[in-house]
Amino acid sequence: MTMAMPTASRVRYALACAALDPRLRGVLLFDLEPALLLGVGHWLGSLLGNPHPYVLGASTVANNAWTGLASRPTLGVSPGPLVDKRGAPPLTVLVSDLARLSLTGQRAAITLLDADVAHLEREGLSVTWAPRSRWVATCARADVGRIPPHLLDRFPLRVNASGLHADLEPPAERWRRALARGRPATVPDEVAREVLDRVPAGTAGARRDLALARISRALATLDGRTRTTSADVGQAASLLRLPAPRDRGHDAGDGVAYGRHDLEGGQVAGRPGGEEPPLPAGADGFGVAAPASAQPLAPGPVSPADPGDPYPEDDTEPEREPGSLRSPTTRHSSSRPSHGRSIGSRPGAFGDLALVATILGAAPMQARRCEDHHSRPPHPLHLIPPDLRVHRRGAAPARLLVLVLDHTCRTGWNWLDALAPYLQWAYTGRAGVSVIEVGAADVANELRAQRFSASSLLDPRVVRALERPVGRCTPLAHGLDLAVETLRHRLHVGRVPADDVLLVIVTDGRGNVPLRASATGELPDRVGSEGVADALAMARELSRMKRIHAVVLDPGPRPGAALTRALAEACGARLQQGGEPR
Repeated sequence: MTMAMPTASRVRYALACAALDPRLRGVLLFDLEPALLLGVGHWLGSLLGNPHPYVLGASTVANNAWTGLASRPTLGVSPGPLVDKRGAPPLTVLVSDLARLSLTGQRAAITLLDADVAHLEREGLSVTWAPRSRWVATCARADVGRIPPHLLDRFPLRVNASGLHADLEPPAERWRRALARGRPATVPDEVAREVLDRVPAGTAGARRDLALARISRALATLDGRTRTTSADVGQAASLLRLPAPRDRGHDAGDGVAYGRHDLEGGQVAGRPGGEEPPLPAGADGFGVAAPASAQPLAPGPVSPADPGDPYPEDDTEPEREPGSLRSPTTRHSSSRPSHGRSIGSRPGAFGDLALVATILGAAPMQARRCEDHHSRPPHPLHLIPPDLRVHRRGAAPARLLVLVLDHTCRTGWNWLDALAPYLQWAYTGRAGVSVIEVGAADVANELRAQRFSASSLLDPRVVRALERPVGRCTPLAHGLDLAVETLRHRLHVGRVPADDVLLVIVTDGRGNVPLRASATGELPDRVGSEGVADALAMARELSRMKRIHAVVLDPGPRPGAALTRALAEACGARLQQGGEPR
């Protein structure tokens, strides 16, 4: 009986293949525990001879990744960590969450993974190199829809790592010997046909074909052989958990069953042990060419929910913005200086001074400016006005949508139809979103409203908020209080105020929880109209705010409809009747 490959073995083999073949530089580990990523990076780095990984994250900016400050022999600009150093072992780059990687990190992955040559023209540097760094990224399988498909394509090695709960065992010594030899196994034509049989029909592009072929060859090379066999293709398919061809009545890999012993270094039946002649001179050591006559077979069905499916993006709805690798187009109507996240620098004399960029700009001219004492330490830094640089800031969303959703008023009408124009406004304007929920059922304390902020409308939490089950209590006053706090922070306290702010309140006005009850978490014996009065008081606070457009969505005709009208008048909002009754 065929045994399932242990998760630790699967991860070790994937990392070893990446270390062996520069064309398999990207490894994507689904659902890996975050605490284990650094250990995985050290494991791969020890195999490559560079045990110090570099971590890319949501806050990585171009100034840190592509350039650095060199102080020897003289002060100047040096290539950053993502630029491979000549003669140094390959770097291991770790991505803690591919779905939340910064724009700089995404562009770096597109540039360096699966590229033969990379160029850097920045801060006076001009560098050309052949990328050799290996990338290990993690991602929750549920977040795959948030990653651009062309970024996912750069990671040919995909492993479900949810079962990994401890650090990996050290690399096998035979793997180190295989890396030292540096000679890959050959791939015969019949093995290339087997590769095409294994890849699902209808797959766009040739990346998956090439990935499976290169993994098969890497496995043969790791085993010390010079010729790739059909059994290696079966083992590679088992590593990725690809489906077996539909029209075959036996196990993948020409009947070879792979168990734990097989994948941990034991002999596998059907593998020839004879040595093959070396590759001919001039042959591409890691290129695989499949015969044009080979016809792929239809694969076996794989459920989209299968935790081992290496390509979940095929059956996942996208949750990302179009053009996600481009910076958003923004307009600046305020005369205040920008205070977004620094993404670079530009010439300037006043304001938001970029100290490091200023020093880097002045460093190349120091020897010319002070020829008489430049060689005598300590050497002072000579600055002139053209050296000054100011930060170039990433733009924050110029629009903000604040949604106050009263779930207890949803019965009997479709609030999605009424909200559609405002959601479309936020989507097309790439607005930030703040959602305040009132009266939901699945909350820690039903006497209090809850809120969250999202960078865009495509955040999955927004969809879940619009479909939350209805609760019993309506802490409307607390929800409006949170709206006041959110808007004050964004318009007055926040460093990047929004230019266009839209406040949409969906409610029937029947707040039955006083503000003091929300603060204490205890409902008094008698409430009366105190909850409604507190909601109107908070609404009047909203009316005092400038530069916001407020709309109150009324569910429609019902007893007590005057409450919604009074709320709209108190906050100076336009009252709009809701959608058609259901």
